[in-house]
Amino acid sequence: MGRWCPHAVKKAFFIMKLTVLLVLATTLQVSAKVNGQAKISLHLDKVEISRALNSIERQGVYHFLYNSRLSGIEQKVSIDAKEEDVRDVLTQMFTGTDLTYKMLENNLIVVLSAKPAPQDIKVTGRVTGASGESVVGASVTVKGTSNGTTTDYNGGFTLTVPDGGVLVISSIGFKTQEVPVSGQSVINIKMDPSSKVMDEVVVVGYGVQRKIDVTGAVSTVKGDEIARQASVNPISALQGKVAGVQITNSGSPGAAPQILIRGLGTYYGSTGPLYVVDGVWVSDVSFLNPADIETLSVLKDASSEAIYGINGANGVIVITTKKGSRSGKTTVTYNGSVGYQKVTNQVKMADAYQYAVMFNELGRATNSNPVLLDSSQFGTGTNWFDQILRNALVTNHQVDVSGGTDKSSYNFSLGYLYQDGVLKDNDYQRYTARMQNDFQITKNIKLGYTAVGMYATSDDPPGGIWHEIYSAPPVVPVYFKEGNYGDPGYYGLGQAVSNPQVSLDFNHAQSRDYNLTGGAYLDIKFLKHFTWHTNIGGEYIMNASRNYVPVYKATSTQANSVSSLSIINYDTRKWIAENTLTYSNIFGDHSITALVGQHADYYFYDEVHMSATGVPNQSSGNWYLGLGNGGSGTVSDVDPNTYNPAYPLESTVSSYFGRVQYSYKDRYSLNATMRGDGSSKFIGSNRWGYFPSVGAAWIVTGENFMQNQHVFNTLKVKGSWGKVGNVAIPTFVSTLTSVSGGGYSVIYGNTGVISNGVSVASITPPPLAWEKGVGTDIGLEAVTLANRLSIEADYYNKTTQGFVFQVNIPGSVGAATSYIITNVGNIRNRGFELSLNWKDNISKDFSYSIGGNVTINNNQVVSNSAGSQKIYNGGEGATGGLFTTVTTLGQPIGEYYGYKVVGVFQSAADVAAYKDSKGNLYQPSAQPGDFKYASTTGVGPISGNDRQYLGNPNPKYTYGINTNWAYKHFDLSVDVQGVADVSVYNANKGLRYGAENWTQDFYNKRWHGAGTSNSYPSVNIGGGTNYNPNSWFVESGSYFRIRNLQLGYTVPSNVLNRPWIQKIRVYADAQNPFNFFKYTGFSPEIGGTPGNAGIDNSIYPLYATYRLGVTLTF
Repeated sequence: MGRWCPHAVKKAFFIMKLTVLLVLATTLQVSAKVNGQAKISLHLDKVEISRALNSIERQGVYHFLYNSRLSGIEQKVSIDAKEEDVRDVLTQMFTGTDLTYKMLENNLIVVLSAKPAPQDIKVTGRVTGASGESVVGASVTVKGTSNGTTTDYNGGFTLTVPDGGVLVISSIGFKTQEVPVSGQSVINIKMDPSSKVMDEVVVVGYGVQRKIDVTGAVSTVKGDEIARQASVNPISALQGKVAGVQITNSGSPGAAPQILIRGLGTYYGSTGPLYVVDGVWVSDVSFLNPADIETLSVLKDASSEAIYGINGANGVIVITTKKGSRSGKTTVTYNGSVGYQKVTNQVKMADAYQYAVMFNELGRATNSNPVLLDSSQFGTGTNWFDQILRNALVTNHQVDVSGGTDKSSYNFSLGYLYQDGVLKDNDYQRYTARMQNDFQITKNIKLGYTAVGMYATSDDPPGGIWHEIYSAPPVVPVYFKEGNYGDPGYYGLGQAVSNPQVSLDFNHAQSRDYNLTGGAYLDIKFLKHFTWHTNIGGEYIMNASRNYVPVYKATSTQANSVSSLSIINYDTRKWIAENTLTYSNIFGDHSITALVGQHADYYFYDEVHMSATGVPNQSSGNWYLGLGNGGSGTVSDVDPNTYNPAYPLESTVSSYFGRVQYSYKDRYSLNATMRGDGSSKFIGSNRWGYFPSVGAAWIVTGENFMQNQHVFNTLKVKGSWGKVGNVAIPTFVSTLTSVSGGGYSVIYGNTGVISNGVSVASITPPPLAWEKGVGTDIGLEAVTLANRLSIEADYYNKTTQGFVFQVNIPGSVGAATSYIITNVGNIRNRGFELSLNWKDNISKDFSYSIGGNVTINNNQVVSNSAGSQKIYNGGEGATGGLFTTVTTLGQPIGEYYGYKVVGVFQSAADVAAYKDSKGNLYQPSAQPGDFKYASTTGVGPISGNDRQYLGNPNPKYTYGINTNWAYKHFDLSVDVQGVADVSVYNANKGLRYGAENWTQDFYNKRWHGAGTSNSYPSVNIGGGTNYNPNSWFVESGSYFRIRNLQLGYTVPSNVLNRPWIQKIRVYADAQNPFNFFKYTGFSPEIGGTPGNAGIDNSIYPLYATYRLGVTLTF
């Protein structure tokens, strides 16, 4: 071959020669002819047979050919031979093994297996649970290979297996079992509930691990638990089920929930987690039908998240969707439901009589003439919530088709959702389609793909409609008797109020959403312990929103003289490419899995704004701008020089990562990762970031001294540390610019000459770096009481270093802006999580489980380069431009800040008596019925320096209790969920600038004369300082609710007596049917961005859902 020949090429030619020789040896039965009768001597003690053969070769006479994977070739032997025939030595060496040999010419010896080659067997079977129920989606693989399948909806499987093969059956919640084939063509497996919850297999970043080996904090939810709930979005179904996860839902149809994992760790950056769906990174999972999910894992601690680097700071949710079964038959499942939704806690507004009484009081308080003098003539009037709200239809349908052969599998699903909003003229429709295929090309090569498509449409309410409904006067009818719209102006109520029905009838907003997400993978196993995995995928999102307003004149204040049409198109494209190489081996008491990988992704965003006027009314059903008046159309694209979203218009990331997992005797586990990410969003030394992690676990019950105790079935102590990043932050940098113009003048020296000057419009801060998260987790996991009770407890300390925030700059700098955006300090979330789960089978007919979790979290800004200065930045939209929240050192993000109410002034004498030690009045302009504010300085008059911290919008406690009961063919699940020690800001109470309505609660508790109330003000809420942010608006946000209640019945198979129907289950359920809280608004479950969290400024109310449904399996 020459000296130039690489080693790999030589090895290939050697293998080719070996193959030819083996064929000749086994098919042509070549006779052995040994040249000479050379004797050998050998003295070896407990060495592998392969090494013994090498020792013989080194004596220079004989050469051996064999497959290094040959069974028994690594078996250890001891040989003591002196000048003996090689045949006698080999016979002695191979005794007790499956090895034999053939001697060829030229002293060439071929080592072979004495056993005949195993024959493949087509194995079929069914996997069931302890009570005989089908285990759906269980993994059935041939040990040591990638050849495998998953069970179908009846628990069935079909797989081609070597006769000597071993089946490995695993499923979350059950013991992993190994079953030798031993010539059997039918193998039925009964799975036992995991005797150790730790035996479960959980999905982690870039792979799976046994729970006992996990050193971080990972929680897993089965797809069935998600699909059974009435939630439109799969993330909503996590509410109350996972410790450390806070879910805040919206009542708007199709709206995605907000999710925080272990608290709020950023201000300007994205707060949501990274989603990984079948290996593809996505920003949201609204496109995914909940019924398509197999498992969902939440990675909560920094060591688990570090493998995702700059995208892991807010947690990672890894979703695996359902796959087909290689059972050889096709299974069809239909799941359909129909029901209705209604507002959970409708706020009672004042009726017409009560409104008229209070409106007249307001007139007298503001020295204006009351216009509703005869209050009794109005009766109850219009209940605008009853008029605008409704019981809304919701229906959901899913068809799933799965199956396959011994070499491939498929899963195809179609879904349709229709959801009316509880607000009239508001609805949402979603169509989903999903296709998944896996192909076993050879024993060691496997490939597959997943593609998901979603199309959604919605009719959206006009902006500000909820404020209109809250404030609409009940004295105004929806329509006058003549059929015209009720007009607030008719009653002299001014322009601050309107008829909400007009807004609904003449503002037509629609949106269309398209999403296409997919990925493909290739797995190649080689050299026994290595697996190469390639994954490519992407996501395309397009949103088109349309708003059309026709010409109309409905009331004296609600009219539009020129029709208009505006359209906004959003376009987002992403793709990723990943390659990983995994080495996995078990040798003796040691188990090691090592992974190295490479990642690249690309992101692009664009939007186009278009508008036209004079579009005729008859075209309201289309999207054509060309029908408008000539010259009225405008089109604008995103300007990269002025557009500053959290993501830039285009960015790329290149990454390299690795992980090592080691276990000794299933007693000690170590895990270490390292990831390096480079992002085009950053410059200079900030472009690359490196994110290490390390974790360790000690399975205490594996120690010898624990073998005779009978308390713990499993006891595990774990600890981890890691570093992650948040790349989803605003990366724009202000540039140094100047503005010339009048008003900026300067006189140099004593010349007296006035020269034009310039003002610095902005200054350039240091280049932004990504936010870094550093976290520590210490935990304990235990299983006790005969494997019925499992306990998980975690203490965590997570700090965001260099969080992006604004820093005030002095006016002396000369900048037109008062602050800059930069990395300023650290935010800490520190807390404790506890999860308890009890499972028991009372009899073969009755089983149940009860699970509970609670999280205690404390959010705090622990360092700030701005010092202790207060950054007022949030809530101004709810208070007429006044800041409601503040973020400062030593306090949580976005804490409510304002004046503390200590009472209500009862008289003018009361106002005059409220003064400081020097006789200065605290509130000199106050009137009877106004709030009395506390002074923190002791100096009058009260000013902004007397404001206090009023409440924390970040809940300290979140909890959930989940129960499941099964008796014969009935099943019942009851889930409860809640939060505690949290505040919300009810800005709706302050929406009173003139003729707006009040609530009945306010009517009953208001101040309307000396001694009538010392907690509620007079009707003049919008007057004086009553509207300033104060403690009256801050209410308890704690709540407790029955989150989900479902009763099901599965028709017995002997009753069905139809071979083409495998299963029928009918069910009835209710979501959010019972809610308990003290909040005076619709619901205390209120989202919002950091700095604006928990502010109820006419938000869309939550709803309860009631459904009937059926599941059919064919």
